[in-house]
Amino acid sequence: MKNTLSKSDRLTNAVIISQVYDKGRHLNDYPFKVVWLKEVGEIGLKVVFSVPKRKFKRAVDRNQIKRQLREAYRKYKHESQKAAENKNIRVSLFLIYLGKDIPQFEIVDDKINVLLKRLTKEIKDI
Repeated sequence: MKNTLSKSDRLTNAVIISQVYDKGRHLNDYPFKVVWLKEVGEIGLKVVFSVPKRKFKRAVDRNQIKRQLREAYRKYKHESQKAAENKNIRVSLFLIYLGKDIPQFEIVDDKINVLLKRLTKEIKDI
């Protein structure tokens, strides 16, 4: 499988994003938080990335962190995607960075891997 993140893999609907944040289940592994919601309809994973403006005033810093999040997500999304497809559901993810300073990519990579493995396990248990 290719490590891509196409437009169809991104969650862009503001209504669905707010539903995911309000009604979704939480997985935490500091400095990251994943809020996810199982939905009926399309099959697969959809994701949105968030870095709070309150903690990172400069857009350059927020964009750098989001780039790191997207790269780590691209590498490890395949197992979670297969689990959602096997269950015939769509999982909408809200991936949030909670830290106070710009992380090293190795930390981002490890934490996202752990969180996506936990998410895969929870999807399989549905």
